[in-house]
Amino acid sequence: MKDSVKEIRITAKTLENAICEAASKLKVDQSRIEYRIVSQTSGGFFSFLGKKIEISAWEKEPHVSPRTQIGDGGGGTESDIDISALKDDLRLFCREICSQVAGESVEVTAELNDDRLVLDIENEYLGQQMAKNSKLAESLEHVLRKKPRHLKRELPFRIFVDVKGVRRRRESELVHLAKDLSHKVSENKRPIVLNYKSSYDRKIIHMALDKDRKVYTKSVGTGPNRKLMILPSKKKEGERPSVMEMRNAGDN
Repeated sequence: MKDSVKEIRITAKTLENAICEAASKLKVDQSRIEYRIVSQTSGGFFSFLGKKIEISAWEKEPHVSPRTQIGDGGGGTESDIDISALKDDLRLFCREICSQVAGESVEVTAELNDDRLVLDIENEYLGQQMAKNSKLAESLEHVLRKKPRHLKRELPFRIFVDVKGVRRRRESELVHLAKDLSHKVSENKRPIVLNYKSSYDRKIIHMALDKDRKVYTKSVGTGPNRKLMILPSKKKEGERPSVMEMRNAGDN
């Protein structure tokens, strides 16, 4: 790992939770997280009490997607063919897992959307379960990311598990909500605290407001008491500079 890469320490009950929290703090997708386990304790085979894991996490170095490579012409490059096969392999693997969980045959479609592979599950039971607990979809994404170990490199796309488009609609709703709350916080000049239990929901709002100059976001609290705050920017457009800022500007 290079010295310039930001490294953070996370402690959580499970590895999946630790990776999810690291992604939220670094404001990247979970597929962009590299980590090493610092320490791990167990509360017993049937008990989660006292079980903790500490990881050191950082963002993966950027890479050039194989899809951007130019072939020699003809019926598509070797990279294109590999990606098509990988997409279908992951779709079938996802269908196998979902069918075992649901106890019946489950249909899964796969679609590449920009740099994201969307695996959409068609099953009422799984839809209800994932609506109750968003961690199920995130855990399935984690399992799918580990499947193609033979590649010996990171996937050329992110994996996103959905059920009948429910999570994508949720994303859209959260982005619109974030923009509305940004306007409200900016106008009232008072912070708003959001009590979202789902780290995924908090991450979407974090990302939606990442480049918003009127406000900024930060997480407060730990574990199940973790909350998201939206605060007015410390320096707003048109705000009169302080005497110290004016002096510093004059020295440059």
